[in-house]
Amino acid sequence: MPIFLYLELNFFAIAILFVIALNMRRQGSRYLFDQKLFLMLLSVCTLLLALDSWMRVLNGKPGEHITLLYTLAIVVYNILNPIICMIWYYYVDYYVYGDKARITKILFPLFLPVAINAVLSVASIFSNIYFIFDENNLYDQGRFIYILLGICLYIIMYTAVFLIKNRQKITQKEFFYFIFFAIPPSLGGILQVIVSGINIIWITATLSILIIFINIQKEQLHTDYLTGVNNRRYLDTFLHTIIRNKGCGLIAGIMIDIDSFKMINDVYGHDQGDEALKHTAQLLRDTFRKTDFIARYGGDEFVVIMEINVQSELTAMVQRLKENVSQFNLKKLAPYEINLSMGYDYQVKESKLSTGELLKRIDYLMYLDKQKIHTFTK
Repeated sequence: MPIFLYLELNFFAIAILFVIALNMRRQGSRYLFDQKLFLMLLSVCTLLLALDSWMRVLNGKPGEHITLLYTLAIVVYNILNPIICMIWYYYVDYYVYGDKARITKILFPLFLPVAINAVLSVASIFSNIYFIFDENNLYDQGRFIYILLGICLYIIMYTAVFLIKNRQKITQKEFFYFIFFAIPPSLGGILQVIVSGINIIWITATLSILIIFINIQKEQLHTDYLTGVNNRRYLDTFLHTIIRNKGCGLIAGIMIDIDSFKMINDVYGHDQGDEALKHTAQLLRDTFRKTDFIARYGGDEFVVIMEINVQSELTAMVQRLKENVSQFNLKKLAPYEINLSMGYDYQVKESKLSTGELLKRIDYLMYLDKQKIHTFTK
């Protein structure tokens, strides 16, 4: 492949990574931990693309200073190869568990092969472990370049096994995108080893990063950051969509409010208040079908939108939710009890009533339910 084509492709990939970083920067100057890991991924990939371009320019150029610059570039390049794989694993692990402390506990299984690779990369200056130059400064692969490939594949497979073991903790779409991430650069890496001089690994890695970023952004737009259910913005979009889908059947809605939520915050602290919201969201996920739409409406309120055929389906789901809440409290999974006030109703799909009016109706019914509880407890 002509050198100018390599440089154009690398420059295009760097431009894509820059746009992604710029787009993330617009979200604010303070980054969450997963965003920091993702930015590290972008930075290392950009550096690898820049080093690859630099080595293309230096290849075959005469002079001792060229040899020195080329050697420095390729040593750093080889050191960074498994590091970007390691950052990817940490990003996936944190995405699944959301635990920074866990990252330090699992550091060693990946850090050790990365450290070994760094030693071998530096040692390659004095031998032909990873690379060799002839008298014209033309690059060729070293005898043991397969070690570098093996270390990278080890980390990639380590990440894949982790994803398979924890696939129940993420959605099917997230699992697919995370698994897919490794495929293009892995194929590029294998091609790079088989055919000396061909290197498209970091161009393909840019494609993977772009796909992940697009889907992360989509999830952030639609998902409540604390509970993981849909947010209010996406609820409005969903309701507009469902009302356009004409047909028979009923649209049912349930408005849900956590009773005594302020007391949980005041007595147990705001961290436990956040946990109460997460517990409630999980109870809703465990109760309702995958086709049902669950959203955090605001504060301690949630909304469930369902498509049903008969009214009895709605009452059955409400009863199932009450039973699940009762089981949660019996197991004493929290230092407080979760109790919910609910308002629910339905309308015919072809009804002239708007979905906004349905929300107002179930919100009023939920208010009446809460008033009954307060009257009963006085």
